[in-house]
This record gives sequence, C-alpha cells and structure tokens, in this order.
Amino acid sequence: MDLDTALTGKPAEGASATEILRADHCEARRLFAEYRKAADDGHARAVIAQSLCMQLELHDAIERDVFYPALRQIDAEWTTRASEAHAKIAAATERVRTAADAGEPLADAIDALESLVDEHVRDEEEHVFPKVDAQREFSSGELGRALIRRKEELTRSTEYFEGPAT
Repeated sequence: MDLDTALTGKPAEGASATEILRADHCEARRLFAEYRKAADDGHARAVIAQSLCMQLELHDAIERDVFYPALRQIDAEWTTRASEAHAKIAAATERVRTAADAGEPLADAIDALESLVDEHVRDEEEHVFPKVDAQREFSSGELGRALIRRKEELTRSTEYFEGPAT
C-alpha cells in the first residue's frame, strides 16, 4: 500500500487524535459500502476486500502502538476491552484476506468483519472519544501527530529499506 492510499481522507495538519481515527473509521465504512455496491463483480469485491484489510490492519497498528498506550491513563478498563475487540477484528480480517486470496466467497466473512468493526467503532466514538477530547493533553494535536507519524512509518515505500533508486 502506498502512502497516499494509506492516508486517504487524512484530516488537516494539526488534527486531533480523535479526528484522525474518525477519518479512518469513515474510510472503513466507505470501503464496506463500496464492497456492497460491487455486487456481482467478484474481482472488484476481492480488490476492495484487500484494501479494506490493509486499512483495518493499519488502523489497528496505530491504535495499539500509539493511541491505546496514551488512553490507558484515562480508561484502562476500556483499553483492555478495546484490545480484545481488536484481536477479534484482526482474526476476522485474516479470514477475509485468506478467502480473498483463495478466490473463495467473501460475503459471510465481510459481514462478520463489518459487524465487529461497527460495534467497536460505535463504542469508541460514543464512549471513549468524548473522554479523550475532554483531556487537554490529548487535544493539543501532539497525539494526532504521533498517530500520523506512526502511520507514515508503517506505510513507507521500500526506499526506507533499500535506499533511494539509482
């Protein structure tokens, strides 16, 4: 996945952590809707499913690596529940990826994944984001910048590993 794809819908510079994560949630919802619209086009559905998996894996990584460690000081119990939800989402994401790679039907796996994602997103946006937004140290934009930095680290091209093209 290239950086432009990974940062689709990226909020403006200086966005808060919750704005960045909400943008990711919107992108996941968009991809689920796009998958449904592809209806009878199996190839398009497989491509969309792979994009969805990449977006969810990237989102999972930035939340686990940056957001949840910071959130633990506000609500440790919820952070533990969220980590458990992420594990279920990761397993469902892998089922979708495996089915897409094998050319198997995706509908049931996508439906199960969407249900898990919807439940987690609703819980996060309704119960946790308001707590985060109320904390001055999180609303400064530094946590948002940390999320973007981590996302950029995870989506670097091979130039990072191989050096610039000659």
